Amino acid sequence: MPYDLLIKNAQICDGTGAQIYSGSLAVEDGKIAALGSVSGFAHRELDANGLVLGPGFIDIHTHYDAQVSWDPLLTCSSWHGVTTLLMGNCGVGVAPVRPHARSTMAWDLVNVEALPHEVLMSGVSWEWESFPEYMSAVERRGVALNTSFLVPLSALRFYVLGDAAAEREATADETAQIAALFREAMLAGAYGFSLSLAPQHIGFQGRPLASRMVSRDELAALCRVMREVNRGVIEILPGRGANSAPSDNGFELLTFLAEQSRRPVTFLAILDLPGTSLKAHQDTIERLRPLLTRGLSILPQVTPRPIQQYYTLREPFIFAALDSWKGIFNRTADEQAAMFRSPDFRRRFKNEVKEHVQKAVFRGRWDRVHVVRAQREENQRFLNRSIAEIAELLNKDPEDTILDLALSENLELGITLSVINVNKDIVHQILQLPNTLVGLSDAGAHVAQHCDAGLPSYLLSEWVRERRAMSLEEGVRRLTSEPADFLGLARKGRLQPGADADLVIFDPGTIRPLPPEWRNDLPGRQARLIERSQGIEYAVVNGRVLFIGDEYQGGMPGRVVRCGA
Repeated sequence: MPYDLLIKNAQICDGTGAQIYSGSLAVEDGKIAALGSVSGFAHRELDANGLVLGPGFIDIHTHYDAQVSWDPLLTCSSWHGVTTLLMGNCGVGVAPVRPHARSTMAWDLVNVEALPHEVLMSGVSWEWESFPEYMSAVERRGVALNTSFLVPLSALRFYVLGDAAAEREATADETAQIAALFREAMLAGAYGFSLSLAPQHIGFQGRPLASRMVSRDELAALCRVMREVNRGVIEILPGRGANSAPSDNGFELLTFLAEQSRRPVTFLAILDLPGTSLKAHQDTIERLRPLLTRGLSILPQVTPRPIQQYYTLREPFIFAALDSWKGIFNRTADEQAAMFRSPDFRRRFKNEVKEHVQKAVFRGRWDRVHVVRAQREENQRFLNRSIAEIAELLNKDPEDTILDLALSENLELGITLSVINVNKDIVHQILQLPNTLVGLSDAGAHVAQHCDAGLPSYLLSEWVRERRAMSLEEGVRRLTSEPADFLGLARKGRLQPGADADLVIFDPGTIRPLPPEWRNDLPGRQARLIERSQGIEYAVVNGRVLFIGDEYQGGMPGRVVRCGA
């Protein structure tokens, strides 16, 4: 009997970190049938021509919960060799949801993940109420990649408590309802739950994100469900100290979640930020070491990429952590402009930056905030200059400078912020820290701010080929078997007989993400930033060729990956 697919003349990188070797790989019924020295025929043969053949990449931190409704190809991840991903991170998503509450809950995705509200309301199919119904809807409509789902805690609490979810803890009866709904989701194949305690994560009109109001009793009830079903993972952005490492309370909560659930926990994140020393990150790892020795799996995520985000003050995510800005969100442009002109608002803004600079995403680094879009002729001279430079030229405070410029541009002033992972020497050392997971691509979020879906291509180009910070085998391992092991995906992340035939063939000499570009392909023809790839020659999902280069080959070979199935 011929194989379904035979890939010849490949350099096989099996995902375990083992040395690359020459050989072939055969696929039958969506599984790897043989590899190494393979003889026989196939209905379809591919000649790898000496390129690297590896397991499909796995992305554990995406936000495609909404996008899957209008883009089942899940671009841009599918252009970068990703074949399996996890969505529902950071406590926000689109299910469960009551029909009358869809618009209000959608603001969580606007304020946390910078997705346009009108896109969410017109583009999401909203054909579900419960979380199992949501997963079934994705499965029924078809999807190109293998998708798995965390239950977002903010959505879960909002479903039970309504608007009170942003104001208080759940009662005992409400906690029982939350746990029952979560159990239903876990039995249907959800992969666990996610939450954020970050002060910059806010809901409708600046209210706290609902997951920030969760009680220990609620968390204990969710963890009991996971312990009883004995599967799943937890993703959390815990409370942080002044040095960006988890605070003492944050560490205590991480330990609590791992002990109560007896399941793996991952948290966000170890990053290079102004004012945060490498020693703080090393101390975090050392503080986790005895917990790992006790059998508690608590792993921080790291990202290999610098993060530069694009903003306007219409959606001022850059200042979301500041209390003075809470009332600015989800208002009309006229209401926002009136607030920006208010002397009282400006005074509170300045005082808060001065007194609580560590709360802000930008951390008071006006030298890292640059003007990149201005329409008025008199403002063109400020393009590509920092707010710090412009403030000095105008002899103004930087807070007045950015507000005045925004007002003069009808709030469409475009700015970028570059503070995360700017120092590549520090990032190099962060990537060498033990017991971490490569993640935080945020694929599917921040669509008009930045696009980091090409994280696999970036890791293999910047840190493997250019900087030689790790071997090719190690780079592939970190993108495949390492996340597969964390998620308990026994049939993914490795090239071995019987494994799912999720495969990527790439050129290690040319692989890289291409420069970002604007595309008007969101619902309503709204714009987003996309990031294509170079050097990814073939992507195969469950034995079917999905992409050749960047050319889609048709079909929806992905599956909804149900935990425990």
